Amino acid sequence: MTTASASKTNPMKAAQRVFMITLWLNLLVSFSKLAWGYHTHTLSITADGFHSLLDAVANVVGIVGLSISAKPADHNHPYGHRKFEAIASMLISFFIFLTCFEIAGEGFSRFFSPTHTHPQISPISYMIIGGTLLINLWVSWYENRKGKELKNDLLLADAKHTFSDCLVSVSVILSMIAVQLGWYWADTVLALVVALIILKVGFDLIMTHFSALTDEAALDPAEINAIVKSVPGVMDCHKIRSRGMRDHVFIDLHIQVDPALTVKAAHRISYQVEEALENAFDGRVNEVLVHIEEYETPEPNPTI
Repeated sequence: MTTASASKTNPMKAAQRVFMITLWLNLLVSFSKLAWGYHTHTLSITADGFHSLLDAVANVVGIVGLSISAKPADHNHPYGHRKFEAIASMLISFFIFLTCFEIAGEGFSRFFSPTHTHPQISPISYMIIGGTLLINLWVSWYENRKGKELKNDLLLADAKHTFSDCLVSVSVILSMIAVQLGWYWADTVLALVVALIILKVGFDLIMTHFSALTDEAALDPAEINAIVKSVPGVMDCHKIRSRGMRDHVFIDLHIQVDPALTVKAAHRISYQVEEALENAFDGRVNEVLVHIEEYETPEPNPTI
């Protein structure tokens, strides 16, 4: 039995820098909306400003989550702290659900409010929402690109959250147009549509990270089996298991080798198996545990 850890560059610091950049941009967006919303007594812009603060909160959660998950393995956490990243992503899902209920509640509130409570729309209102919408679109694109580049699920989760803010801003713009046209009922309809979209985003995030927290298979056993059997000296492979985050996978398996081999030769084959798996999955495999067994020739089927 042998154990080897894959050596790879830790992208945690790079991901934290991304979160710091997006945090300051989200604060700029939220304060711009809140300042103008309070100045003009425009409820929809004010509500959107508070919603944008959720993005900044999610950024803080992301920074803290990455700081904890970047800690090395210790006595109490021999497999490392990476699942804290999944927990942080689940917290971002909570903020998405909070946003969903906020939008739905605001939509119904506008529907049942008296006419004099409708927002007073001006060209500057469109400029504020339009400008912050462009910033959020860039932030979502930037986080998504860096998340894929760094193979970081937390950045990808926050990118989806930021994109939900873009949907809210679009809803506010459409609501402002509807108010100017006198179609006040459109506020509620658009708010509910956006709320349903955000609800779907939050549900998808939970399902994505729930699998990591419940040790669902991270890789296809058939694919692992094919790679292992391609290593010279491996006669059979079985009891394949994998778990972990998308970019931090643990694999353990049993291989069968020629019983005439020396212990040293058998271990050399196991090292080749580990290397083959680490190379095949582009650095996603953090550790491979290989159990060595003697190959037993299958007994022929009895003839009748």
